[in-house]
Amino acid sequence: MDTKRCADCAEEMKLEARKCPHCGTRMEPLHRDVEGKKLAGVCAALGQYFGVDAALLRVAFVVALAFSGGTATMVYLLLWAFTPATAVSRPPVQKAVDWLGSVGGSDAPQVEKRV
Repeated sequence: MDTKRCADCAEEMKLEARKCPHCGTRMEPLHRDVEGKKLAGVCAALGQYFGVDAALLRVAFVVALAFSGGTATMVYLLLWAFTPATAVSRPPVQKAVDWLGSVGGSDAPQVEKRV
């Protein structure tokens, strides 16, 4: 039987486990590069992360969209902005912040010293 160790509690668990049965730590971070994505991958990513069918989340989103007056759209866009595309990449909002920080041309903040 193939096993791996949890990074937090160092206990053995099955190789295919997504969550440690001992401490509850998730093995893979939330990301949108999953099978079954339709639009931006938010519902598919949430479905995989929480172990729920993505189709149920899509139906719940459409129902929420009908009754929320636009709030569901904002939640979806925020989830997209703060969820990285892959497990090892940065979220789109972090990429935008990094780009804005580099627009000034210098990585280090400029401090003026007055005497």
